[in-house]
Amino acid sequence: MLLAVLALWDLVEGFRERRWPWHPRVTLAFFGLLAAVAIGFPGPEHLERYLRLALALVVGFGVMVVTARRLRDEGMGERALRVIFWTAAVMALTGLIFSALLLGVGGSEAVNFLSGARGYDLPLLDKVGKPAYLLSGFLALSNWHQDPGYGAAWMVLWSTLALIASLLGLGTRRPWLDGAILGVLWTGVVMAFARTGWVALVIALAMVAWKFRGRGVGRRVGAGLAAAVVALSFLFVVDVRGVGGELPLQFAFRLRQGWDLLASITGLFESSAAFEDQFNPSEQRADVWPEYFQLFLDHPLTGVGLGVGWETNSVGQEPHNLFLELGAETGIVGLLAFFFLLATIIRSGGGTIGRVALAVSLLPVMTQTVLFEPSWWFAAGLYLAVLRAPTGREPAGLADKNEVESKSSQG
Repeated sequence: MLLAVLALWDLVEGFRERRWPWHPRVTLAFFGLLAAVAIGFPGPEHLERYLRLALALVVGFGVMVVTARRLRDEGMGERALRVIFWTAAVMALTGLIFSALLLGVGGSEAVNFLSGARGYDLPLLDKVGKPAYLLSGFLALSNWHQDPGYGAAWMVLWSTLALIASLLGLGTRRPWLDGAILGVLWTGVVMAFARTGWVALVIALAMVAWKFRGRGVGRRVGAGLAAAVVALSFLFVVDVRGVGGELPLQFAFRLRQGWDLLASITGLFESSAAFEDQFNPSEQRADVWPEYFQLFLDHPLTGVGLGVGWETNSVGQEPHNLFLELGAETGIVGLLAFFFLLATIIRSGGGTIGRVALAVSLLPVMTQTVLFEPSWWFAAGLYLAVLRAPTGREPAGLADKNEVESKSSQG
């Protein structure tokens, strides 16, 4: 509702100014993507999911352009980064508390409450923990729609932006304290038990360390790693056996499952036989990916229709792979339309923060369908905004001066 109000406000202002309020080229590219999606309009039996996913695209576009427009105002870049840093601190604290409760610190009732079991209904939330995969109760820290991978993607993006905010002096201004906050947030990424989140976090930290080298990044990352070790050690100590998730088993499960998936896909080595008596090691991606690829081969040009693959495959879920989903459900037309939109965004924006944010948000594309999530759209909004300092000039590390002048002349 808030997004709709802001978008409507932009449109009214644009009408008064007699110009389109958002980036014209990006808008046209987005409508091209919607047109590509509309070509594969499905039958009535698949209409509901199609409309839901199409609406998610519209909402994502709104997040992107409203973010970009607001952050181009004087001083909004710094204000946004301060908000991101302190919300990251709150995410770190709540993530640690929730993780401890899901490991049994508060007993079975707390676990049931946070995971939505036995009729519990959290206000404004569906579930905090996701009972997944393990017959013995694998509970992963999650976000509102239950998928730990997307929750981890948000935490990786937010922790990356919070680290940049700290490096620009927009955190507590104490490197060790900023690092401690970030380290606890990284612990939340680990406790989501999303392998993509783990890998993306390492890559994101390497990107920031390279882009902002010489700005004290080593002290903050060092303090963060120390805080993460302390936080994870704390969780191992408070883990209650027989209640909630068993932390050693959860790590063993995720590592073994990833190994077996690589073995299944590559055929270069044998699957592991460990822990077979303790949990079901099945990996649904290995079942769904061949089916989506076959859908693409059967309907290569326009696909089977957005959302149809979700409802017709043997598992009944998304493929967790952006290219497979777009290829199978929108065909070559949809893939080209998405790449054109992405290329238009890259050509229209700039700035170091935006570059890092956009790259980090797109890291999971091979194992998650990020297109319908607001995280990458928000990152694209940061990129299109080319963040400005209150003085009207870009501080070192935000954007190149020539780039800012170029984008200002375009806008």
